[in-house]
Amino acid sequence: MSEKKIGGFIFRIYKNDHRPYHVHIIKGNKEIGRFDIENQRSMDERLKITGQLRKALKEAGYLK
Repeated sequence: MSEKKIGGFIFRIYKNDHRPYHVHIIKGNKEIGRFDIENQRSMDERLKITGQLRKALKEAGYLK
């Protein structure tokens, strides 16, 4: 497992997770959703890409 903490979010990738390559996003103590790195989109309807999250995803290197 690898983890990055940026802008109040925790981005977590599990080594043997399923495709597509994605990151789990945690805010506080709750997972708010998953972001598909390969296709550059949310994997969950509940995950809203706000300006703050977009900035953190870019800084983490997950969003182009």
